Amino acid sequence: MRRSLVRALLPLLLVAADRGADFRGLITSHPIIFVEPIELPLFEGGAIVGRMNVRLALQARDTDAALRLYLDRPEARSAMLLALLDFDRAECGPLAPINVERMSGVLNAAIARAGVRDARQVLILEVTSSPV
Repeated sequence: MRRSLVRALLPLLLVAADRGADFRGLITSHPIIFVEPIELPLFEGGAIVGRMNVRLALQARDTDAALRLYLDRPEARSAMLLALLDFDRAECGPLAPINVERMSGVLNAAIARAGVRDARQVLILEVTSSPV
């Protein structure tokens, strides 16, 4: 009983440690692992004309996968960073609206290609862009 309780609570503790013990929302069977924010330059005509800030999270397939996903965050973040670099060059401008639906598809495909099988999906928490 004690071992199963620790096993069940470990993913939740990892999520809490990742967010500074700030619990928000409902605890579900698909734990959420937060990823460090990503800031990217926006290019136009070979020059940097703005920046895009993206806050992301990964939804684990189940509580058992949450620990593995937490440990795989650096690889997942790298895959998402590369996907966002290609995305922002093709689709983003500092004053143009960002197609978040398309961005979601690009990020989920990047995670699948990177072999992060414990992630159910990439969650886009916030996207902002601004000119420099």
